[in-house]
Amino acid sequence: MKLIEVAPEDLTLSSELVRSGSAKSFEDRLRSSLDEVGLAEPLKVAVNPDGGYLVIDGALRLRGIKAIRERDPSRFASVAAYLLDYDIRYEIRFQSDIYQDLLPSQLATLVEHLHKAENVLKVDIARYIGVSPATLRNYTGLWRLMERGGLFARIVELMDVGVFPSSNPYAWLRLTDEGLKRALREKFAEGAEPEVWIAAVADAARLGGTERYPLKFIEMVTAALPPECFHAGEDVRAIKRDLGLRRAAGQATQRKFKEARSHLSRVSKESKEPVLVAAAKSFEEYLS
Repeated sequence: MKLIEVAPEDLTLSSELVRSGSAKSFEDRLRSSLDEVGLAEPLKVAVNPDGGYLVIDGALRLRGIKAIRERDPSRFASVAAYLLDYDIRYEIRFQSDIYQDLLPSQLATLVEHLHKAENVLKVDIARYIGVSPATLRNYTGLWRLMERGGLFARIVELMDVGVFPSSNPYAWLRLTDEGLKRALREKFAEGAEPEVWIAAVADAARLGGTERYPLKFIEMVTAALPPECFHAGEDVRAIKRDLGLRRAAGQATQRKFKEARSHLSRVSKESKEPVLVAAAKSFEEYLS
């Protein structure tokens, strides 16, 4: 896939490729994120036979960008997008839906399984899904939160139900066990036990509760804790290892690709998980 910059007015939408039923609250949060942070996730587009570019994936992001430009035309003069083949637009849309329908914890588990058990390079996973390397790194962070267990795993549960954003797991991962307890008790649970608060908030969210915390608030709260609340050991070294691996990923040989395809073929034939089988088959074709 080639990353390009496209003027918003050159992008068009097709009703056949737009997901229906999106909640207004989600669109509002997405627009706020675009306004504050910018476009973290490039769109997926194809050259339209009638001219311009057809949006394969990213209709809501484009709507949010256009709404912001109506207020301030100087914003988003161009939009980052992955350029794909027009003939496979429906296949790409279907593949995107598979991943978008997964919870953050499920996607983190899938990415980690493909990387560790099936030897698929993370740079290839990011390229296939159509996300930035930074976004894929977040899935690694989510996986580490789940691996640490306890309250850290419960944080991911709150991400799954939308109470906490999943876009910066390292804000939580850098904390010690006691640091996490202190942050939750003092800044969120109003003195109550964190486990009790998490259970109540998660249950309310599943029933349609609207309590949501923006990313900037999460980062501000965790950064304001005293030094003894931060963990600066293995997690920091692991983050540096991730950065080094991503820098070296471009040096992968054909032998590694062949091994990855072999592992993916085995998964697609032997796994009993439909989502994993679909992902393995698609990756196998992508690496061919």
